[in-house]
Amino acid sequence: MSSPSIEKLWSSLWSARFGFEDVRLRFELGGEEFDNTAQPVPRFLQAHRRASAIADALFSENCTGVVAWNGLLPNQTGLPEEVKDGFVALQSSGFDAPQISEWQASLYPDPDDESEVWDIRSYDLGPDKNARDALLWHAIASEMPIFPSAPVVTFLIDPKKSVMLHVYDDRGMDVSAYDSAALHGVYSGFADWLLDYDRERMSKLF
Repeated sequence: MSSPSIEKLWSSLWSARFGFEDVRLRFELGGEEFDNTAQPVPRFLQAHRRASAIADALFSENCTGVVAWNGLLPNQTGLPEEVKDGFVALQSSGFDAPQISEWQASLYPDPDDESEVWDIRSYDLGPDKNARDALLWHAIASEMPIFPSAPVVTFLIDPKKSVMLHVYDDRGMDVSAYDSAALHGVYSGFADWLLDYDRERMSKLF
């Protein structure tokens, strides 16, 4: 798939999150069993395990990683001292998937039209589970005492099925699509992890 198509697909699936055509499943990752402050490692492991299992079910053949950075400096813990770039921090932790494209966009809409512009890159992950799990690591670790941690926002996309996975932090994860039929497998296969207070909306998708 060409790079403009990846950009357009990402933009379309992401913008739907803020609109009325919201074909999206919401999963709980960290849960309430483990505390973020007192039990960060068990909480991180549970969140990563859940996100990885769902990603494995969705992206067994094709996967594109989309990574956004807004200029925030990385926490140096676990990274070389000279690393000041979010993309370089990601690579310094072992992420080495080939880059496809690069563009700029606003991630979060601002009613005053002053939305922050992010630098965004896409990467060809193919069927590489290690590359997928590396992006999930950084997404979940973003607000936890888990290192190394690159200050980036990440997405996993299947460009053929038009499905996108986005972990926002250790609490939860969204899976979006144009067509709810593309989500039925993970809806039924991982029902125990669906976010409880949003189950009624999600059930109406099917």
